[in-house]
Amino acid sequence: MKAISNSSVLIALSSIGQLCILTQRFPDEIVIPEAVWHEVVETGAGRPGAAAVKAGLNNWLSIQKAENKTLISVLRQDLDQGEAEAIALFLEQPLEALLLDEKKARQIARRISIPILGTLGLLIWAKIQMQQRVKSLWY
Repeated sequence: MKAISNSSVLIALSSIGQLCILTQRFPDEIVIPEAVWHEVVETGAGRPGAAAVKAGLNNWLSIQKAENKTLISVLRQDLDQGEAEAIALFLEQPLEALLLDEKKARQIARRISIPILGTLGLLIWAKIQMQQRVKSLWY
């Protein structure tokens, strides 16, 4: 299973030491657009997520370029560069989910029928997985 991620999910999970949830939920790969790499790793150097995301490159994480510059330009009217590129990249190569937290980006993604998942949804999923593992130990 694979997903495309925006920066907010990477940063949020890194800041609470739970970036591993991404690799558990999407074991095949997390794909990020160039703008997300730039925001999290280059501009965000020294901040939560930067080192962990950089370490994940070519392991559980890959960077891909969104090609539809016209779509990105239209989306940039309402979204930041990373969100616009993430949505464009998902439309170019649909995967299981688009990982987004920002309200406006989620609204736009829903309007064009993109399956989205945010940090809270990932934490709920992880909790359910843990409960199932514990339950299986008792029964």
